Amino acid sequence: MRSRNSTDLEDLGFRLDAAGAHTARTIMVPELESLLAAVPETIASFERYRDAVITDNCLQKRSASNRMRTLDHLRVLYGLNDKIPLFRLLKILGKKDTGSFPQLAFLCASTRDKMLRELSPWMISHPAGSQVLRSELEYQIQLRFPGRFSAITLRSTSQNLNASWAQAGFTQGRITKTRIKVSTGPSAITFALLLAYMTGERGIRLFESAYALLLDCPKDEMFNLAELASRKGWIRMKRIGDVVDVSFDPILNEAEVKLVQD
Repeated sequence: MRSRNSTDLEDLGFRLDAAGAHTARTIMVPELESLLAAVPETIASFERYRDAVITDNCLQKRSASNRMRTLDHLRVLYGLNDKIPLFRLLKILGKKDTGSFPQLAFLCASTRDKMLRELSPWMISHPAGSQVLRSELEYQIQLRFPGRFSAITLRSTSQNLNASWAQAGFTQGRITKTRIKVSTGPSAITFALLLAYMTGERGIRLFESAYALLLDCPKDEMFNLAELASRKGWIRMKRIGDVVDVSFDPILNEAEVKLVQD
């Protein structure tokens, strides 16, 4: 994911070295949906989102301190500023395909939360119907982040990660999480391909990238969904066998096109 200059990726909204929010929170899909509903403007600043959370209490938090913590975690995960390309595109694609919003949030959070990004492939490796055990997840966390967490923090972090995957549609179950097949839509595939494009992938590699794999979608199904997105005018795609050309100009603004192509 570092085939492009890290500064360029940060300008697009990536935070590849950030630990993320999962020691304290999940990807908070319900809160993000409520916040976007409370701020319907096409272009909004962070200050507008902050006012909605802190002043208007659109997320219905009981205390000012909880409102501030929630805002901080949402900002870590998503940016909350329509000048940030990843956040703007999350909003655009979410409006085009509301059913895919949990997967869009999951993908966006994965660009800004190292723990979520690095542990999700482990979760995805579980076949449908199998259990995603918290004890095994805790072992995986310790393996990747040795000596970083106390026993209490390790437990809460694993619970938050499991809850995030459930919000994104990968697992179900109140206490014991069972792996299920995620339902992927055209906007989620579009976003995954776009993330890969931003990191420097082109052609068939877009469909083989780490971000595409996060959706656990067979390649043939990805092709079909990308072709559907192309017919809808969200992207432009030409394909002859494994020779694929994808352009994202229809959903990128002029500044973003220049930033991605430079």
